[in-house]
Amino acid sequence: MPPGDTRKIPRDAPSGDEGPSLPSVADLLAAAVAGIGGTARSGQDAMAEAVGHAIGTGEHLAVQAGTGTGKSLAYLVPAVAHAIGRGSSVVVATATIALQRQLIDRDLPRLTPALAPLLGREPTFAILKGRRNYLCLHRLRTGPPDEPGETLFDPAAVSAVGRQVRRLAEWAADTATGDRDDLVPGVEDRAWRQVSVSARECLGAQRCPFGTQCFAERARDAAGRVDIVVTNHALLAIDALEEFGVLPDHDIVIIDEAHDLVNRVTSAASAELSAPVVEAAARRCGRVLTSDDAGPLRAAGEAAERVMADAPAGRIDDLPAALTSSLATVRDAAGTCVV
Repeated sequence: MPPGDTRKIPRDAPSGDEGPSLPSVADLLAAAVAGIGGTARSGQDAMAEAVGHAIGTGEHLAVQAGTGTGKSLAYLVPAVAHAIGRGSSVVVATATIALQRQLIDRDLPRLTPALAPLLGREPTFAILKGRRNYLCLHRLRTGPPDEPGETLFDPAAVSAVGRQVRRLAEWAADTATGDRDDLVPGVEDRAWRQVSVSARECLGAQRCPFGTQCFAERARDAAGRVDIVVTNHALLAIDALEEFGVLPDHDIVIIDEAHDLVNRVTSAASAELSAPVVEAAARRCGRVLTSDDAGPLRAAGEAAERVMADAPAGRIDDLPAALTSSLATVRDAAGTCVV
């Protein structure tokens, strides 16, 4: 069952708060293990019961499962039971792409048919990634903003990057998902950046002329109709920190590879500011504003570059006065460019 497949069986939410009576977690796990040709494991049994209890009571649970426990089944089985029993979605967040692929391409496709006879229907699932992982049709048609060293027609890069971008344009007409991982063989990051955008760069589905065809929006819509949504720590962090929702409505979150969560959340919640970034912003503003309007931002960036050159390397908990003043100048100059 491919990721993002919108042909999955639609979820039929039960009436009432408690939902239909379902087999126990132990019975479901036994059916799942038998269905995939596995053997019972005491650690897996204990973990599944603990996860089921935590979901049922609303308690937080941390599990350290050793190699060979079979932890994916141990949390997926009670998660599926809850999703079908309550007519809700469960989010499973991982740190690595490898584990996401394992869940979507191996574990869930084997698990769901094994549970279908006991649950009354086959559980549904989908993968949801950050917007940068999906081809942007608007960026493909209009081209990326000019960046130093990023131009498509750089003589040193046109033979490699140019061919890859042309291949991406052809792929865009055939792909059903626009997911970079579905492109085989893949392309260099330089080529992919020509046809993708971050969440901050996105125009928004309502404003974008390709909003109804947007691959990222389609993936999100598909995720809103399934029982299990597989995503990553970064998207989970963005959903929690931003004022707008990224993930579909859900009442349970399972975090796999939780030892990486802090670093992933920190990365998602942080932004990088450098003199080239300010210069690029000033250059873009210069296309739509007068030189008098865009000039202060360029000058603020040049001043910030000199100040940052003297700043200590690494994390700064207390900003020096000179750096604080310089960053405030950049902020104010950027504010005057907003139209």
